[in-house]
Amino acid sequence: MTELINKLVAEAGLSNEQAAKTIDVIKGFVSEKFPMLAGAVENVLGASAAPAAAKEEGSLLDKISDFIPGEMGEKIEGFAKQAADKAGDLLDKGKSTFNDLENKL
Repeated sequence: MTELINKLVAEAGLSNEQAAKTIDVIKGFVSEKFPMLAGAVENVLGASAAPAAAKEEGSLLDKISDFIPGEMGEKIEGFAKQAADKAGDLLDKGKSTFNDLENKL
């Protein structure tokens, strides 16, 4: 991956961040347009080329659609976020119930 980034920097005049982002965009495009090649693209181009500092902040749930392209990824991401919210609500309710029981004792 470093070799490709260096080639883009030298031949296209891109910064390291621009080169890494370019590779990420190409990976995403190929994976979205040709889902059957997504695994091969990942194997050839590896994990995200963008430096960690250049990546958007967010939880793993915000990144599901980055790994599963298209509408299906967005649906799965939405479902996962809803499930996490419900689990959080359930946990809060359990804590509240436990505290109520503890106070009665």
